[in-house]
Amino acid sequence: MDTSAQANPQLRKATAERKQQPGHRCLGRQRDGNYALSVGVPTGCFNAEQLRSLANVIERYGKVGHLSTAQSVIIVGIPAADFYQAKLAVLDAGFEVRSVGRDVRQVKCCPGADFSPFGLQSTFPMAEELERTFRGLPTPVKFKISVSGCPNCCANTMLNDFGIHGMVDGWKIFAGGKMGTKPVIAQQIAESVASDDVAKYLAAVLRVYEDEAEPKERLAATLARVGLEQFTSKVEAALNTPYDDLAQAAQQAREDANACECIGRPD
Repeated sequence: MDTSAQANPQLRKATAERKQQPGHRCLGRQRDGNYALSVGVPTGCFNAEQLRSLANVIERYGKVGHLSTAQSVIIVGIPAADFYQAKLAVLDAGFEVRSVGRDVRQVKCCPGADFSPFGLQSTFPMAEELERTFRGLPTPVKFKISVSGCPNCCANTMLNDFGIHGMVDGWKIFAGGKMGTKPVIAQQIAESVASDDVAKYLAAVLRVYEDEAEPKERLAATLARVGLEQFTSKVEAALNTPYDDLAQAAQQAREDANACECIGRPD
């Protein structure tokens, strides 16, 4: 079995340059010369009708649908001439095209206590609240969030910028994890946090990250440079700061993305 691939330095360079752009970004040209769409699937759940609609889009415009590690569906193999119609079909099916840029990404979660025999907290309402409030907020580099219902961390809680897992008495909170070529395990910054206070912690982490990050620096590097004790202290100092401004900025960013050519339905 030969699994080797021929390098495409031009495409790699162009993709790397696109990843340096601030704010939202859609997937660009792929190695087969076609294009891809990242379809948002909040909480990673969909009903049968939604799945049939998405299958129709894939059958009509793409080659295959791929389930990403972020719980989105990537439709690959879309010819350039069909990209716009494929995007409209995704939107008409009730889904959103998601940004893969320098912003807060789709919230990833496991089934939690609603379904898992091991679940200690319900993940769906928590993931929905965090996504509704913060998704799309511009950040120094991409920012990923994960919600697990128990310490098994099936949603890779400690491999994301902000991760939480359920406990009997609330949530344990971690910051600074990531995957990639140099994975980093997130560090605990709080435990036994009430459900109503999780968003406060996320807002505080986002504020400290924005204030402390150097250019092009992922949260893992920021936390390592600042130090866990000082980082946690700054987060705790920001906990009581209202986060309406962050929610409004995220909403505006989503509206801007939805008005752009590659993600939304421009007028």
